[in-house]
Amino acid sequence: MIISASRRGKTMTDDGKTAQLLTKWRVAFPTIFVSLFLFFTIFFLFGSKQVILVSFLTLFFKTKSTQDFTFGELLQAYGRILLAGLAAYGATRNLPLCILLNLLVPFLLVYLLTDKFTPKAYFVYGMAFVFLQLLPIPAKLLLVRIGALLYAFCFLTAALYLHRKIFRKKRHYGTVRRGMANMALQLEKLSEGRRDQRDMADLVQMMYHMNQVIYASRNYRYLADGYGKINYYFMIVFQRFRYYMTELLDPKKGIAFNEQEYHRQLARVFRNVEQQMNEADNHGLISEINYFQSHERLGDEKLNQAMEFILGLICFALKEVTSTDKANRGREWRRPRGKTGGPKAFLRKFHPDRFQVRFALRLSVVLCISFAFCRITSLEHGYWFPMSAFLMLMPYSEESMLKLNNRIIGTVTGLFITFFLTEIFKSFWGHIGIIVVMTCLMYYVPVTSWTMPMYSTCYGMALTTLSLDTGQAIALRILCVGLAAVTVWLANRFILPITAKSEFLKSVNDLLDIDEKLVGELQKSLYDEEDPSLLREYMMVSNLLSEEIRNYMKENMGENEKQFYSRLLPINRRLLSEIEQIHAYLKKYKVSPRENPAIEELLGNMEQALKRIRRGFTKNELNSFLTAGSEFRVYGKLEEEIYFNTLALNCMNSVARISEILPKKPPNNI
Repeated sequence: MIISASRRGKTMTDDGKTAQLLTKWRVAFPTIFVSLFLFFTIFFLFGSKQVILVSFLTLFFKTKSTQDFTFGELLQAYGRILLAGLAAYGATRNLPLCILLNLLVPFLLVYLLTDKFTPKAYFVYGMAFVFLQLLPIPAKLLLVRIGALLYAFCFLTAALYLHRKIFRKKRHYGTVRRGMANMALQLEKLSEGRRDQRDMADLVQMMYHMNQVIYASRNYRYLADGYGKINYYFMIVFQRFRYYMTELLDPKKGIAFNEQEYHRQLARVFRNVEQQMNEADNHGLISEINYFQSHERLGDEKLNQAMEFILGLICFALKEVTSTDKANRGREWRRPRGKTGGPKAFLRKFHPDRFQVRFALRLSVVLCISFAFCRITSLEHGYWFPMSAFLMLMPYSEESMLKLNNRIIGTVTGLFITFFLTEIFKSFWGHIGIIVVMTCLMYYVPVTSWTMPMYSTCYGMALTTLSLDTGQAIALRILCVGLAAVTVWLANRFILPITAKSEFLKSVNDLLDIDEKLVGELQKSLYDEEDPSLLREYMMVSNLLSEEIRNYMKENMGENEKQFYSRLLPINRRLLSEIEQIHAYLKKYKVSPRENPAIEELLGNMEQALKRIRRGFTKNELNSFLTAGSEFRVYGKLEEEIYFNTLALNCMNSVARISEILPKKPPNNI
């Protein structure tokens, strides 16, 4: 039988779609199973009043199952949920406590757990606080609720570890391995005279993800845990490699035969690091790198020194992998305390310009108003008002409006579906069947779509209509969602709004501030006064800010508007890498200003230049004032370090290039 090409192509397309659907269901299955298991066991063991726990506990599982975690971190998270539950119980006691706790608890959750790089870190705990107020319980059921929570915590712990073992397996520095494979691939292509910009773009995205991992591993005392620390070292490796490939290798010049062989052998070394790196013993890999360095060299001494610098950091990171407990935090990564600055500095932490303060106040006010309304009016099922308001209100106004629209569309559609389903399936088990089906669909669809609130509406209404007339329940739901929509719209408009554009402009300002602060830390390092944790933090935040700016440009700017920022970001990334490598050189050679007065002069000039750039950006007026000399040399201990002199010259040129493009900045971006 002969099958036409078009029919064969259609069959292959259908097979691909089927495989994609099966993959999506396979990914969603663990979350669906956890949700249904918790629903039925809590319902039958602890009663219907405790079923409200299932929503935020399932979300907790869904979030944690995609992350690396330790048992200690799970205990901390469970402690926060338990405290939120106790606060929610207190808020249901009377109106004064309702107002006080709904102002205080959401503010603390947002203020302590979030910032612009982790804007949703509060959500699970805020959801626990809000949802546990929705169905008030008498004092005699408080111990039952605590027991249900403890039971759920035990189950979630087992489920998370089982999921990691069976579905996701225990990640062993997965992004680090992918980055090493990426570098090996780029070197293999380079040895063949080829380059693909997409490979470097992939590596940059991995670096951004690693910065997120590092940033998320911080706590109040330490900049990162052991896992974050190793990610940081390899992120710097990738950053240096990017500089090597994009700034030092001239794409217009061909690769000599000996350089082709060098890069081919180096690619093999990187492949071995990717495949063999482990937490027990990396001595063989370190020996292989040392052997390579002693037997292979590039003809260009500048390139050779640059690569030796990269390989030295890889060896150091491999040693650290075997001696670092991923869950523990080293003293050298303690967060900088700085000077307290007295009452004024303390008050600055609560300045309404800060991202977390603005959103924390807005969320607190909205929840206080909505819950107080419920208590004062005693409206039946009025808890749908604060619940909907909480789910609609997001840190950014644009995202909040999207959630508001999706919630309205999803709610209306879900109510229509519920009306027909509850007319067909009127029995108790019929409603349970609706809940099971909606649970499956709810965790299968994307969270950002309007179908998610549609399925969640059907889920909630199937429970509600067990004890309330369907028509009455639909009317109440529409009323409460309408009230929530109006409240959230007003809050987004008038209560310290946060827009993507305003945060974008702050990000650009912060990026220029960090450039200046980094050079200041370099100057301190000459006198052994710098804070290593502070410099690392600036490195991370600078990378995160660059990605925030790039994402905003991609989604919100036309081609003409992008010109200034699309020029600024590559130069700034180059400057960041140069500053990091200069710092590493200064520490390696223990340079002092007395031995190298030219270095102190260089850094002082750069700091002054960056100060003027920062002021010029704010005022939208700046003349080019920094001219880098082409014959700059550093004397003393670093006289023979050709690559260091290249870095110093390039660093001055990067600052000069930033100053040159700033006058072209559009005035309306101030």
